[in-house]
Amino acid sequence: MTDAFRKVQTGQPLVIPARAYNAFVDAAVAERRREHARGGGLLADAMPRGLVLVRNDSDQTIQPYHVLAISGVLVEPGAGDQERTFHSRTPLTGEVATEESSPMAFVLATQPINPGELGRCVLTGVTPARVFITHELDTTCDLAPDETVLASTPTGGVPILWKEEGVGEKWAVIEMGRPSSGRVTAILGAAQPIPTEHNRWRYPWQEARLDGNPGSETYLRYVVVPDGLSSRLASGGEDPTLLAINRFEAHHMNTAEPGSGFEGLLGLGPVCELPGVLPNCPPARSLKPRLVPIPEGVCVQITCERNTRGRPVWVFEAMTLMELSDPADGDRKFNLFVEGAG
Repeated sequence: MTDAFRKVQTGQPLVIPARAYNAFVDAAVAERRREHARGGGLLADAMPRGLVLVRNDSDQTIQPYHVLAISGVLVEPGAGDQERTFHSRTPLTGEVATEESSPMAFVLATQPINPGELGRCVLTGVTPARVFITHELDTTCDLAPDETVLASTPTGGVPILWKEEGVGEKWAVIEMGRPSSGRVTAILGAAQPIPTEHNRWRYPWQEARLDGNPGSETYLRYVVVPDGLSSRLASGGEDPTLLAINRFEAHHMNTAEPGSGFEGLLGLGPVCELPGVLPNCPPARSLKPRLVPIPEGVCVQITCERNTRGRPVWVFEAMTLMELSDPADGDRKFNLFVEGAG
């Protein structure tokens, strides 16, 4: 039987058997279906999963496994060929990170990319990376302004699966596209008032775990993890960017309108205006409240959230204590309690 797919030699007449022609048509139809299903074209098919083309819009050459902040797309959707190009290619544009860059929107170059040129970059998946390790116990990494290497963070960024020992710029293996949950059990330090704020504080913290040693005096109590995650700088002192805030304190107003019930809590003035009250009713006054910061040594669950600029902020939830005083009685303090039902 003649081979329908036999190659033709130079000079031979070209005769295409029906079976071969139909096979070519079937292959073309199948490729068109695959292209439609994945929303890409020939260039997209040539790009392995997790890789994208990115144009370097900075003024410096980006080295392999250095980072670019995503700044936009090279081809925007439009009419005709431009829209089809957007559907099939979707290259991105990137620049060196700034203070305004979104921390989680970045790619890693897999090749040197000169200014103004396109290059392949990792968008998702496990990849090597150059990371500046601030603390050896840091478990994630994020963009750093004006840098082309990622910076390590305690948690809340892209997971670090492995890294070289020590601090400074190191090789690491990270998992792009999967942010860390960012939850730490921690013991709080002494509260620090927030300048220009009212009824709000920042809190130092240190990672803590339950003591599992039955022979220990602190058995089943939370104890500080030696060399664990904390708000402290490697050189000593507290890092202001790592101090935690209490979500409940953020709900209290900084100033109060008269009669709002906050500055004049438990007001006694209206009592004297009730019908039948004696004319010599005591003068109106009110008990003044003062919020009290969470005491040092309290154990909480701290989570890493993003502020409106995309930067990580450490937050916990703990009911804020309130202290009441009577200005008409030398600011004598009151303790409040609620009796149970009889």
